Amino acid sequence: MINKKTSKINYKTLNNFFIFLLISLLFSTIVKLTKVYTKNISYKINLSEVPDNKIVTSQSVDSINLTVSSFGFDFIKHYLSNESIVISSQNVIDDSKSFILTQSNSYMEIDDFIKPEFDLISINFDSLFFRYDQLKSKKIPIILNSNISFYQGYDYFKAHKLSTDSVTVVGSELVLDSINSISTFELNLTDIRSDVNQSVELNVLDYNDVKYSDLFVEVSIDVEKSTESILSIPVSIINIPKGVNINYYPKSIKVSFSVSLENYQIYQPEDFKIICDYSQIYEKGELSPVIITKPNFIKNFRLINEKVQYVVLK
Repeated sequence: MINKKTSKINYKTLNNFFIFLLISLLFSTIVKLTKVYTKNISYKINLSEVPDNKIVTSQSVDSINLTVSSFGFDFIKHYLSNESIVISSQNVIDDSKSFILTQSNSYMEIDDFIKPEFDLISINFDSLFFRYDQLKSKKIPIILNSNISFYQGYDYFKAHKLSTDSVTVVGSELVLDSINSISTFELNLTDIRSDVNQSVELNVLDYNDVKYSDLFVEVSIDVEKSTESILSIPVSIINIPKGVNINYYPKSIKVSFSVSLENYQIYQPEDFKIICDYSQIYEKGELSPVIITKPNFIKNFRLINEKVQYVVLK
């Protein structure tokens, strides 16, 4: 008969092994973290205290490399952080186009920034350029972008009013030269029958570091009751060559237009003038009438007859 020996794991011995292993790893890590190292590290770098009349548009590099020495745990903290070195523009060279950062004019600020964690050994760059533009201001006209319809029998006969006709824009000269006007977001109104007073947002251009004196504008529209009117206006022919006699028809043309009830019938046919230019013949035997004078308080002006027939008399 064969005796089988049962193998048993000694858990107590195994636990002691892992405890000693963990202590050994921990001790080794502490030794490494408390040891002094010399390494290269990098920091993002930014410029502060830029004068109000200047704007930084670009920089030659985003970060700088430093050679430093310190304990291992200080390097761990640095790699886990996202700190940036900030240099004052008052401590750099200004060549009228760029702020120039050199080793000599930045050493003290960089050294103060990384202390007490690191001892600065060397700065690993020659010069860093922050290129800038001079800030200027410019008045830009505002254009109303609108889609407005009126209830039947209503309209507006005076130009809309804006609380300000322009906006002052502050930015680099290059950007300002590219902006000639600023429109509003579309003002959509339907079936209007009363005065409009509404704030509309300006559709400003998305440039960095550009400032606007206003982002909204107030729009005012005087709405009035309206009616359609029809008049018969005499037609004159101009630029007829010497020695040429013509006869034309019709001698008067009917016109239609919209007018407010307030101004209804305060106009006369003499307030309108329609001409045909003989030197600009539309077709043989036809002239095109053009309105050259009309009251400024009417709208939707339309010639009911758009052609004048003529014949040359011998």
